Amino acid sequence: MNKNELIKEVSIKSKLTQKDCKLCLEALKEVMKKTLKRGDDVCVAGFGKFFLKHYEKRNAFNPQTKQINPLEERFLPVFKVSSVFKTKI
Repeated sequence: MNKNELIKEVSIKSKLTQKDCKLCLEALKEVMKKTLKRGDDVCVAGFGKFFLKHYEKRNAFNPQTKQINPLEERFLPVFKVSSVFKTKI
């Protein structure tokens, strides 16, 4: 399912217009970005948790060029599904 299909399905389920659903989705993405950037987690009970995971500095091997490239330490967003949501799928 892509973004447009998701908006269409949410529109049908919520009886909101597709335009309103698109605005809600964009607002949700912005709030989540802002919250994660601040270092806080986004927890939705019964759905899951979005958080930043820390990765240490390390060397990565490129098999095509046979070179070792350094990767800086970084934080990447991660989603962990709640056990309630897992059991319903």
